[in-house]
Amino acid sequence: MKGKILYIYPDCSTFIQKDIAFLSRQYEVVTPGHTWSNKNRTPLNFFIQLLFLSRHMLSCRAVFVMFGGYWSFLPALLGKISNKPVYIIPGGTDCVSFPSLNYGSLRKPVMRAFIKWSFSLCTRLLPVDESLVESEYHWLEKPDYPKQGFKYFFPHLKTPYQVIHNGFDPEFFKCDPSAKRTDSFIALAPVSNMIRVRVKGVDLMIDLAKRFSHCSFTLVGISESVAAQLAPLPPNLRLCNLMPKEEFISLLAESQFVLQLSVSEGFPNALCEAMLCHCIPVGSPVGAIPAIIGETGFILSSPERNCLYARFEEILKGGPETRLQLGLRARERIAMTYHIEKREAAFAELLEKQSANNE
Repeated sequence: MKGKILYIYPDCSTFIQKDIAFLSRQYEVVTPGHTWSNKNRTPLNFFIQLLFLSRHMLSCRAVFVMFGGYWSFLPALLGKISNKPVYIIPGGTDCVSFPSLNYGSLRKPVMRAFIKWSFSLCTRLLPVDESLVESEYHWLEKPDYPKQGFKYFFPHLKTPYQVIHNGFDPEFFKCDPSAKRTDSFIALAPVSNMIRVRVKGVDLMIDLAKRFSHCSFTLVGISESVAAQLAPLPPNLRLCNLMPKEEFISLLAESQFVLQLSVSEGFPNALCEAMLCHCIPVGSPVGAIPAIIGETGFILSSPERNCLYARFEEILKGGPETRLQLGLRARERIAMTYHIEKREAAFAELLEKQSANNE
């Protein structure tokens, strides 16, 4: 082992587990035993985190923090004091503000301050996409801001940054490209409240299902309480709970298109996973979505319904061979551009350079 790495997060999601897994092959990775999902526990979490950092900070080689937030402040501060490198990974909501939708960490003054302090104190920022640094925003007709990204909201920020995209294992996401159901669409949208219905574009998907009754739509991740509020739903729209990755792949294997119609995104992992399963991507022009899709699918220009419906009619005109080729190209793009080995190599190079600088 090459030393100890601390990896801090608000909640241990699947893509965080992937980082921990490949770092663990070379380093002893130590993670906190608590999450920050319960707002009422924030003061207690600060105390617990302080104890955790007091125990491990001086003996670690580096600290990684997923997302900016309350949980990133003490690591960044203590890293500055102890001269330990702290790398914060901006992932999406920590770089945006949509007050009209009640979404985005930067819309909250206190959280915004903690994110700004964290980003200023840390050694380097490792955003998962260039769009999170600064990008123009065109999706909503009347956006809250003309741009999004941490450089837009913190224009005087001097901390260096390095984009390291999320990565995926093509061998894990494999299926038969000829087994697709014609005109079938799927979307992963973890939604536990009505605010996220709009943010994740669920409202658009419901309207599309109503309009295109000959198509089938599968929506994964809607909570039972939200589903009850959305009822009645069109009969060609199937709702599924969040499920193990293997079951999700079986749904992707039969779906011809994947929808990512979000108002805001960082780097949507499910979109890439679906593309690896030969799903033709259809997405909004936000976050990393356009860069991920490239020339392998369709980027929408507006959520306005008439415009949306007209675009979908064009999309559905593609014949079987055209769709097969788009699916093959979608898989190839993710496998070549966002392979997990690229993220692993970038992390390894970062840590080796840091080690050389300390010698």
